[in-house]
Amino acid sequence: MSWWALRLWSQTHRFEPPAREQRLQLRASECSLIVSGLEIKAWSWGSGPSVLLVHGWNGRGMQLGRFVDPLLTAGYQVITFDAPGHGQSEGKHTHLLQIRDVILALAKQHGDFHAAIAHSFGVAALSAAMKNGLHITNAVAISSPGGLSNLIGRYCASMRIPDATEQYLRQRLRLRLGATLWEQFAHSYPLDTGMERSLIIHDKDDEWVDWQESEQLSQCWPNAELVITEGLGHQRLLRDPKIARQIIQFIGDYPIFDPHDD
Repeated sequence: MSWWALRLWSQTHRFEPPAREQRLQLRASECSLIVSGLEIKAWSWGSGPSVLLVHGWNGRGMQLGRFVDPLLTAGYQVITFDAPGHGQSEGKHTHLLQIRDVILALAKQHGDFHAAIAHSFGVAALSAAMKNGLHITNAVAISSPGGLSNLIGRYCASMRIPDATEQYLRQRLRLRLGATLWEQFAHSYPLDTGMERSLIIHDKDDEWVDWQESEQLSQCWPNAELVITEGLGHQRLLRDPKIARQIIQFIGDYPIFDPHDD
């Protein structure tokens, strides 16, 4: 039972992308890479200071495609990827550190990102990368879940996993992440990097994650602006044009620094 619970926790599922995502991919330049022995599919559009798009668990990079054209119009390069076991990337399982390493590899490939937009579990992966030296001037967190302890509790409750098995799962994940990172991320995703400011967005009608978990995040991210919406849920935030405009304005309000310039 304990082994089964751990395997299910890290198992991923793929879903057929809609036509709009397939059309967006046709316009992209592929920049795939190998991370931890797996081929990771990645794409870019445009040129200029780069903005990274990070999808959530069981998602795809193209799910954040609503932001691509407005960012291109504003003069940015846009980069996204499918995490291990997600979308078109190889693998059937993944975990926080593996997704973190993909983000770090993309930063090594493209240089520091001017900004990043992360959705759901992608916020945790982005935070882990920043804890490991990734420099981002400003970040946008959408529908962010609470810390890892909350995620495990919600998962075990939904699967009706016994208390003893839940404790085993917690212990195994603590070993995988290391005691320090586990303690840092158990209840939120605190940062101690040079990130200048952040925008945190959550919908009160989110069917997966309580909006108050983003409120908690806003208390430990630097210069955080918290925006609470209604009626959009967990996924529709990614396709709402008003939210897209607000995010692009937030990113554009900060002076552009191109890490490729001398």
